[in-house]
Amino acid sequence: MLKKFLSPIIILFFALTTNAQVSWPKINQDTKPWTRWWWMGSAVDEKNLSWTLQQYNTVGFGGVEVVPIYGAKGYESRYIKYLSPQWMKMLDFTVKESASMKMGVYISVGTGWPIGGPDVTIQDAASKIVVQQYNLPANTSLLDKIVINDKRQKSFVILNALMGFDKNGNAINLTGKVNANGDLQYKSDADLKLYAVFTGKTLQAVKRAAPGGEGYTIDHFSKTATANYFKIFDTAFGNSSHGVKAFFNDSYEVFNADWSPQFLSEFLKRRGYDLRNYINLFISKEMNDTVARLKSDYRETMSDLMLENFATVFTHWTNKRNTMSVNQAHGSPGNLLDLYAAFDIPETETFGSSYFPIKGLKRDSADIRNVDPDPIMFQFASSAAHAYGKPLTSCETFTWLTEHFKTSWSQCKPEVDQVFLSGINHVFYHGTTYSPQDVKWPGWLFYASVNIVPDNS
Repeated sequence: MLKKFLSPIIILFFALTTNAQVSWPKINQDTKPWTRWWWMGSAVDEKNLSWTLQQYNTVGFGGVEVVPIYGAKGYESRYIKYLSPQWMKMLDFTVKESASMKMGVYISVGTGWPIGGPDVTIQDAASKIVVQQYNLPANTSLLDKIVINDKRQKSFVILNALMGFDKNGNAINLTGKVNANGDLQYKSDADLKLYAVFTGKTLQAVKRAAPGGEGYTIDHFSKTATANYFKIFDTAFGNSSHGVKAFFNDSYEVFNADWSPQFLSEFLKRRGYDLRNYINLFISKEMNDTVARLKSDYRETMSDLMLENFATVFTHWTNKRNTMSVNQAHGSPGNLLDLYAAFDIPETETFGSSYFPIKGLKRDSADIRNVDPDPIMFQFASSAAHAYGKPLTSCETFTWLTEHFKTSWSQCKPEVDQVFLSGINHVFYHGTTYSPQDVKWPGWLFYASVNIVPDNS
């Protein structure tokens, strides 16, 4: 028993007393902390870009991650339209200045979040399934029209299927029996329960959009929608990355997006049976094996589409420009390990203040959000990177740790230690707001904390 406890001590003593030289890895651009850099209204200019980057370099930042965002009130005349020639000129200057200081630049693929913008058509916008039910008595015509009830959806909704079910659950496809006016031209010799399946739209817009970035959120499950979205970057960037080291996408925060126009055909191709024939069970709240299997197959299909039609298209677009893709996969309706791994740099984030049993560590109850950071969530990103041999795992760090001007480094230290211990090696502070010299203290402020800026003591 004594030998069992002494062995680790003897091994440690031997390691410390040998002549072997053990040194820390060399500090480089990626191992330094970076920061998410909010461009308020993209109201930037060369003089202030140079001035702020010099400050960031002096305190040890390895790089910046440019995220255009809504503008500061009263400074509208300074706003620059996203991806316009003037905006690209400011980005090129930022890349050049950063390179002169041996700093790097990432940018987000959009403004605010989730990604989207003015060029996202309603057809490419995030979609949702809408199912309406009707009763068709035997030997009668349906008086109701097969049209969507939600008036907001009428001009763009698509009828994917109209299915009838008799009392034994036998399915009849009546989609072709509905005319352009929504009239059902069919009579049955038995009572039928009808299910009309529509592709509707969530109508979610980009949150906190910068000037020129306003518009619908994209349909992440559509390859066409994703490819169309990147056309605006094709126009602005051409076949070059303009020196940007990586293109970043924030966490999946698309609400009620549970469908796509081609979902039924994709489901049939991938799962080998027609979901339309079971739509009555699919939307039911019954708890049985068949319903569970249907919903499992649905979720697996959604995961496939997210991976193939968004993640793969995104990474392919960046790699064609000899640069990298960065994505926060959490929140996505899919296999998170696969989704993290589909990008060159998987990125996680901290979600507020963690509890640490450290004597004297301040943790104000007013700042504690209803989500506790979980190291297991961090490890989804780092595990994917490790399994696929990706050298970097990044983390949006200190998000909502406390409110503005209330955070101390003693609160940050254990949070970032926890991140490192979870396998993260590329830290991004959240965040730093660009603010020009002529704006009085405390300068321009972004609403989300922590506010890591030169004006913060």
